[in-house]
Amino acid sequence: MTREFTNGHRIDASQGGVVRRFRAGRATVRAMAVALCLALIFACLPAWAGSSRYTKDKGVPAAAPAASSVSAPAPKAAAKASGEEPAPSFAKAAGGLALGSTTLRSPADFQECVRVALSQSPLLTKSSIEIESRRLDVGDAYSQYIPTIIMSTTFYLRLPEYKNTAAPTAWSSVMQNASSNPTQNLSNSISAANAVYSGNSNNRNRKTYDLNFSTGAWNPLLTAFEVQAKKEMVNIAVLSHLKVIDEGLKRLGTTFLQLGMVEKMLKLSKEREDLAVKNLEYVKTKAGLGQGAQLDVRIAETRINMAKAEAEKMRTTRSVLQDEMKFIMGIPFVQKINLDLTNAPGQVLEDFNPASVTDERLRKHSFKLRIHDYELSLQRKNIALSYIHFLPTFSFGFTSVSTLNNTSYKEDTSALPFMYPNLSFNFPFDWWTKSRDVSRQYKKLAQKNVEGRNLEFTLMSEFQQALAKLRSANSDVKFANSTMELQKLTTQQAQFRFESGQAEYDAIVKAMADYLDSRQTLITKEYQRDVDMLEVRSISGDFQDRYINATVMENI
Repeated sequence: MTREFTNGHRIDASQGGVVRRFRAGRATVRAMAVALCLALIFACLPAWAGSSRYTKDKGVPAAAPAASSVSAPAPKAAAKASGEEPAPSFAKAAGGLALGSTTLRSPADFQECVRVALSQSPLLTKSSIEIESRRLDVGDAYSQYIPTIIMSTTFYLRLPEYKNTAAPTAWSSVMQNASSNPTQNLSNSISAANAVYSGNSNNRNRKTYDLNFSTGAWNPLLTAFEVQAKKEMVNIAVLSHLKVIDEGLKRLGTTFLQLGMVEKMLKLSKEREDLAVKNLEYVKTKAGLGQGAQLDVRIAETRINMAKAEAEKMRTTRSVLQDEMKFIMGIPFVQKINLDLTNAPGQVLEDFNPASVTDERLRKHSFKLRIHDYELSLQRKNIALSYIHFLPTFSFGFTSVSTLNNTSYKEDTSALPFMYPNLSFNFPFDWWTKSRDVSRQYKKLAQKNVEGRNLEFTLMSEFQQALAKLRSANSDVKFANSTMELQKLTTQQAQFRFESGQAEYDAIVKAMADYLDSRQTLITKEYQRDVDMLEVRSISGDFQDRYINATVMENI
């Protein structure tokens, strides 16, 4: 079969079929190569997505930040004399447990309250989630070691037509080289026809798209510093979480001390009420004998009402403090709790001695100073990072020849690979701006050093102020105790005078009321002293050593 052209020459159709099959086969090979590249990219996506949710030097999941950052207290032997098993030495993240999922053993002493609070306190939820977020940032920083592949393509709805310059030249050559040899003339005509067909085929078989695979600006050295900075942020988040735990436990201890004081006040209110009842009986008897007025009876009844009102106020305060304890421990408010408030100051303060606190111990246990050390390390990394910005960044990729390019290439360039690798370097010459950034980072480092000295001075000042308040509270307790002893002796003197007939029963009632008032003042002063002692213990770090395993920081 032959195909006839407008110029009267003929060409074998089998030759055109071969050309078309060659073009179609080459397009098929290119399409297969594109599909192979896309398959490799999508195969690498799971490795990029799960780059790591763990830190590089700690092989633990990020979902349990508080599991190793706190340790439950070991119960005292005296408190567990009833035969109960000691509390397990663990504490889970506050965000990982439902409210009230940890059972509070009754009656619960302070150690049991600490165990439950470390397991499920809502106060620890926000800071523990912050640790998880920072660890995710570390995983994201590690993923930056793998450059991001960006595929861009351009589809053309209409392409410009290439001008076929080979066809006129070929026909002109045929006409000029015509000879008497028919075979030679036929061969020249076939070649000219092929040129015409090839030009038209190039316009028909051109690709309607361009492909480009490239990476963004990539600097592995910059990524290494980013990973280290994110790890420092994790350590800061963990220290902040430990600080929140320390403050939560101090709040728990303060509330426990308040409950102990309220229990003493309730017993004192009961004694006031009993004294008022005895006084009412005496006044009524005296009025019945005609030696007293009805107004004295009403005054005695009012004192009973006052004692009952005071007891009711104390019970309301106890209910509010119990709700506070439930909130700190993460227990539902509808659940009843039974607390062992026997010797509450001894349970909370234990055998702490402020005289054993040293300056080195204060610096070692200060969360603010430890966080500042990590911030100082971050600032040093920022200085190194400002120097790294002077280095060039580079990117690499694969690019196809644009279909709009009408430049003639060698025929073998159209075979595989049809995409061509390239490497780009970005070297901005903004050295003046970057040198000013280096100076700025050094200034910030100097500021951090000054802040560190101020924090250390503030820590020592806070500790000295806490010690001064404790000494003042001890003096108040001694004075209140002396006053109580004096009122006790006065009560005994009134009792002796009443028994000897030298005084009326009213003198005993008055002396006893003054004695109860002095006991109430002593209870208040003792509570204030215990709170000040708890503050000193918290600042010194003894409280966190007792309940928080801060050495876990070395394993993060």
